[in-house]
Amino acid sequence: MKKLLLSLTMVLAMFAASAQNITVTEKETGNVVENGATYFVFGDGSELWGEIGGEMQIEFDVTANENMRVVAKKTPNDPIVEGTSTWLCFGQCLAPSTGVQETNPEEMTAGSPMLFSGHYMADDYTTVLSKEQSVTFELWNAANPDEKFVINVIFKYSLTGVEEVAAQNGISAYPTPATDVVNFDYDLSGSVNSAAVVIYNMAGQEVMRSELNGVSGKLSMNVGDLSEGVYFYSLVINGKTEKSSKIIVK
Repeated sequence: MKKLLLSLTMVLAMFAASAQNITVTEKETGNVVENGATYFVFGDGSELWGEIGGEMQIEFDVTANENMRVVAKKTPNDPIVEGTSTWLCFGQCLAPSTGVQETNPEEMTAGSPMLFSGHYMADDYTTVLSKEQSVTFELWNAANPDEKFVINVIFKYSLTGVEEVAAQNGISAYPTPATDVVNFDYDLSGSVNSAAVVIYNMAGQEVMRSELNGVSGKLSMNVGDLSEGVYFYSLVINGKTEKSSKIIVK
C-alpha cells in the first residue's frame, strides 16, 4: 500500500501551556508535533490490496519528560463512515472499532520514546472513496487527566495521489488572522471539472463552502459570523480534498 501523508499543524492557544509533560514527534520526520495539530492521511486506492480497504496508519514517538503512567484514547468524530473502523496502538494494539477506545495506563520511563499509532481501514475501499473520517487521539498522564495532548487525524481513501495534485493545483489564503473576509488566490490545472473551497472547524465539521469558477482567480469568503478560533480550509477538486491549510479568525 502506498501511504500519502499531508500534515497540517493547527495550534490552539488553549493547548499551549498544557501537556508539557509529554513530547510527541512524527515518526517519519522527527518533527515535533504541536498540541492540537491536525493531520490528513490519504490512501491511494489504486495501490490497495484487492477489494479490501487496505490499512492506513500514522505513527508518532511519545516521550515522557518524567516517569509516569500514560493513557491513550481514540474518539471518532461524527459522522462515522459506514463500513470502516479505526483503532490505536500504544504499548498494545486495540481491536478495530467504530467507537471510542481507551488503553490502560502504560508505564513510561523519562526520556524513552514509545510508539503511538492511529489506524483506519475500510471493508471495501471502493464504497468509501473520498469520504473523510475525522478521529481525535488523546494522550495524558494518568495522574493528571486534565492535561491532555490532542492530535486530530482525518483519514481518506482517494484514487488521486496527493503529491501529483499538489504539483498541479495551488491555493493560498489571506489575511490570517482574518476578521471579516478571507481571500483565496487559486490556480488550477486544466483537468479540473469542479472545484470548491471548504472551511472546517477543529472538529472536522464543514462550516462554509464556496464553488470556484474558472481555472484561476480570487475568491472572497465572509467569515465574520464564525466564532473566533482556528479553522482549516481545503481545496476540493472533482469531489476530492487535495490541499489543505489553516486560517485564524479573530
